[in-house]
Amino acid sequence: MLTLPYGNQTLSVSLPAEWLGEVISPVPVAAPPPLADLLNAALAAPVGSPPLPELVNPGQQVALILDDYTRKTPTRPMLTAILRQLRQTGLPPENITLIFARGSHRSLTPAEVTAQIGPSLAARYAIVNQSTPEMMTTIRPGLRGQPAQVLRAVAEADVRVGIGMITPHLDAGFSGGAKIIMPGVCGEATVNAFHAASAFVPQNQLGQFEAPLRQTLEAFVTDQLPLHFIVNVVPDIAGQVQAVVAGHAIETHRAGAVQARHILGTPVTRQYPVVVANCYPYDQDLWQSIKGVWAGELLTETGGTLIMLTAATEGHSVYNLLPDYIGRDPAKLAQKLQAGQIRDSKQAATGVMFGQLKQRVNLILVSAGLHQADARAMDVPYHPTVEAAVAEAVNRLPAPRQRKSVAILPQAGLTLPLARPGD
Repeated sequence: MLTLPYGNQTLSVSLPAEWLGEVISPVPVAAPPPLADLLNAALAAPVGSPPLPELVNPGQQVALILDDYTRKTPTRPMLTAILRQLRQTGLPPENITLIFARGSHRSLTPAEVTAQIGPSLAARYAIVNQSTPEMMTTIRPGLRGQPAQVLRAVAEADVRVGIGMITPHLDAGFSGGAKIIMPGVCGEATVNAFHAASAFVPQNQLGQFEAPLRQTLEAFVTDQLPLHFIVNVVPDIAGQVQAVVAGHAIETHRAGAVQARHILGTPVTRQYPVVVANCYPYDQDLWQSIKGVWAGELLTETGGTLIMLTAATEGHSVYNLLPDYIGRDPAKLAQKLQAGQIRDSKQAATGVMFGQLKQRVNLILVSAGLHQADARAMDVPYHPTVEAAVAEAVNRLPAPRQRKSVAILPQAGLTLPLARPGD
């Protein structure tokens, strides 16, 4: 019997012992020092940058750009340490704005804002939690030569500080760093253009240091909207912060990504014919669950079965077109995407990626928050339980291959399987 984290609950899974090959999680690491100590040490010795107080002059406007509700970033203690440094400059609270980098995600609820930053900071500082067209400004040239829409509060700030988390990411290799600006604080059309490019990157980019989209977003930020300083944490599989990096947006990010690969990466000896990818802890909705699917894809042999297990407590959230795009022919969808004939290019690009994945492996959906109608739209089988999905997949195998045929990723949303050639 296995107990898996599942949304805000747990899920018990019972499989025949002879089928189970491996349960794959990063090796636990030693208990970290207190977060306050890690933050103070990183801020005192930033990578490739003067300390933050030396970057700020009296009277300047500072934008502190924060992860939103989809990340488990310890924003409140990070803000406390950063604001303590900013107070050394004599900067008053009215010169500091807290901006949630939502990208294409929904706005935070008042309760989520309070949970992220605490009631006292929420009451004391100006907060930006919306991205309406009236709040945007245009930057030319922008992404791939096209004008870019960016929150005016970010573009007009004298100093921009990114506060986030570094974990494996399917498009950008790793989250964190300059990604908090592109696509974090950009308008819908710019976010769509950024994500559309992912449809034309042929390989799984999870855990790649120089992923093409990472290079694209960093070039845009460097040239058009410099991020002057970042403070990023690196968690372990239990969610504890194991490392904090601070300083130059790119140099610091790479240092943190190396640590993230070490902490969240796990070597695996082979690919499996059946893989259960439990998308936790990024399993709020279908869009977030993609991270876990791509971790599972790295483990699944060609022609094998990848079981997408997700609580998806918010269902599709604001991505109601995604199931239909996932179910379409990826080549035809990519053609329409390239021709500009798509209503929502970011969801369509993800549909192309899923379609290409389904050409290599068999995908099965198991979810409490997504249902049979969603699976039909996605053109994949649906099972109400992991046991039923695994039984279908294993029973398709020849009898000699059924033994030790199943691998399980209990926290696929954070795990980086190191199974590719050269890893």
